[in-house]
Amino acid sequence: MVSLITLHSNAQISGKGCDFGGRIATQYLGTAIYYGNANDIVEVYYTSSAVPINKGNGRAYDCEAINDYDGFQVWDSSIPPYGGHVTVPASHDIRRNPSSRQHECVVASSRYATPNGEGTIVGYTYKDPNKCTSSRPNNLPVDDYLPFLVLVSGVISLPVIRKNTSLV
Repeated sequence: MVSLITLHSNAQISGKGCDFGGRIATQYLGTAIYYGNANDIVEVYYTSSAVPINKGNGRAYDCEAINDYDGFQVWDSSIPPYGGHVTVPASHDIRRNPSSRQHECVVASSRYATPNGEGTIVGYTYKDPNKCTSSRPNNLPVDDYLPFLVLVSGVISLPVIRKNTSLV
């Protein structure tokens, strides 16, 4: 019998995407002509793949966002005896290349759809494993149905085994 052990981990994700104001679309769809101008080619990214950008504003590192903020201090009332300030270190997970173009990319529901927004191409990194914990998922469907799967595979293989043993 084969045993499969699956662990869920928050692996670091890096890539190139389209920064279109507060979010970065990460799924590349191809290139397209910008509003009929054959001399202006832009990269197209999928709207629904957008990841929010955490600009800080009192929020520390967010594992479900691309973080881009300077260091800041927050008040922590649990520091004895009366509370104190805690420094949250800066996190700059967006790499920008200087560009003279106002629009390098667009975001849309498909490569040929009307764009939902436009922006600049950036490099990004998020889900830093040093700041995001890994955990085992508590709802693996294979575990729930394993006895059923073993029973079904046994019933299906029984006629094959009988047929092969009768030939010997």
